[in-house]
Amino acid sequence: MFTIKHLFASFLLLISLSAFSQTQNQEAVFLRWKLQPNEVISYKTTMQEIDTANHRGLAIDNLIKSLDINDQASEFQKAMKQLDKEMQLSNFITNLKKNNKNTIDIEMYLKDTSSKLTTDTGKMADIQNDMKKAIAKMNKGIMLRGQVNEDGTIESFYTKGDQKNLIAALFELPGRPVKLGDSWAVDVHFLSMDQNFTCDSAFKKNIVKVVAISNTGGEHIVTLKYDIIEYVTGVFNSPFDNNPIRTSMKMTHQALANFSLEKGRWVSYNGIMALSATGAMSIQTTKEISLVLE
Repeated sequence: MFTIKHLFASFLLLISLSAFSQTQNQEAVFLRWKLQPNEVISYKTTMQEIDTANHRGLAIDNLIKSLDINDQASEFQKAMKQLDKEMQLSNFITNLKKNNKNTIDIEMYLKDTSSKLTTDTGKMADIQNDMKKAIAKMNKGIMLRGQVNEDGTIESFYTKGDQKNLIAALFELPGRPVKLGDSWAVDVHFLSMDQNFTCDSAFKKNIVKVVAISNTGGEHIVTLKYDIIEYVTGVFNSPFDNNPIRTSMKMTHQALANFSLEKGRWVSYNGIMALSATGAMSIQTTKEISLVLE
């Protein structure tokens, strides 16, 4: 017979299990890249446009007007659209390898591009062929190169800004023990303006947060949520004329990533990176970013 005594014992057991679970969830964990000597981790790296209905490739019509080269603008814009199509059909492979300094080398290769897109004739064909040759040359080399430490902090401080942003967004780790609910900022600076831009308003949000720590089949998985926003609006003052151009830019990166503590690597990384701009340059692009173990 189930008595008050049994009920009380069950209640105490539930409290104990709950307390144990909370204690486990509050334990700090250390995310570290774990590679053996000569081991290579390869990720198929996709950056695919997902908002094709609203996609606009890079255009700099307003800047071209200030340069007074409108006679060449049409051909330039066609060439930019062609390059945009080529790059959307590209696939990447990213390799991680431990070097003899116990840091992690990161190299991203452009795997392949399409050579079947149609081209115009005359000068337009020459421009497009030059672009195809440039892309073919890139296929044989490395598109991105940098280094992180085993704790995930950036080692290659000298890496060019746009490449460092990508390394930080995809491969930087907190560099310290973290527990459920902890948050930190990654070393990204997406937007960059020069002295010709006068800012009216700017906003930045940079949060990576531990949203779950789970145990699946003896493997501890830490789930991170990325919430990054950078926005700026103001006036671009062209150095070639006296006509200011109202300009705004916004870039966001939202992602969920699962890191295996035992294996010391991402088991999944899925995000959406979006860039929109108006004014001196215009663009609207939303890309799905993912890392898939090869």
